[in-house]
Amino acid sequence: MSNKIKMYINNSNHVKLVPNARYSIKELHLITEIALSTPHNRMGYKDSFGDRELPQPEKPIVWPILETNSDKLSAKWLKRSIANV
Repeated sequence: MSNKIKMYINNSNHVKLVPNARYSIKELHLITEIALSTPHNRMGYKDSFGDRELPQPEKPIVWPILETNSDKLSAKWLKRSIANV
């Protein structure tokens, strides 16, 4: 049984990876901070990987807090304990 580590050629535009360099799945996991199973499942029997195999982290959506006077009054009543009503 061989313990040879499979190396993949980088054809992606990922910011943290060097173009045309060789990486193992473990190195991809550590550098790109994606789950270890993601590159393993997406690579299969390929010799190289591109942008499609490495998901880019999504930017979080920050929703504005829209509070009206009725929302504040409702929150005020919801904070009270039931025993004191």
